[in-house]
Amino acid sequence: MSGVEVEALLNQRLEIGSQLLARVQPEAAKIGINVLAVEVKDAMFPADLKRAFAEVLKAKQEGQAALERARGESASLRNLANAARVLEGNPALMNLRLMQSLSAAQNAGSTLVLGMPGGFVPLKNGKAGSSEHQTEDGAS
Repeated sequence: MSGVEVEALLNQRLEIGSQLLARVQPEAAKIGINVLAVEVKDAMFPADLKRAFAEVLKAKQEGQAALERARGESASLRNLANAARVLEGNPALMNLRLMQSLSAAQNAGSTLVLGMPGGFVPLKNGKAGSSEHQTEDGAS
């Protein structure tokens, strides 16, 4: 068994068992024993080798997790880019989204500080009010 690599031992147990059987049968027959089968069922590894396997497995799992996070972030960015293109083509949608956000904040009981974007598109065309503007000294 010492001449077999660890990966081969773990992945090819059946083949190794048949190879061992072919080696053991002639020697066992010399002393009157008939060996019918040899199986590799349990392999004990040194502690440092077990640690190395655990580190490799952990590194693979962390790499897989990082790959999944990157895929998720990429999909999120694609969705944001698509939303930006839709909003660019129809600016009134931004007003609707703003109203949804205000409604959600109101329902949550949150305090909201609002700054209006420079490209805000009014929902209704018209003047802000019918009264005339006055200066600070009261003159019109």
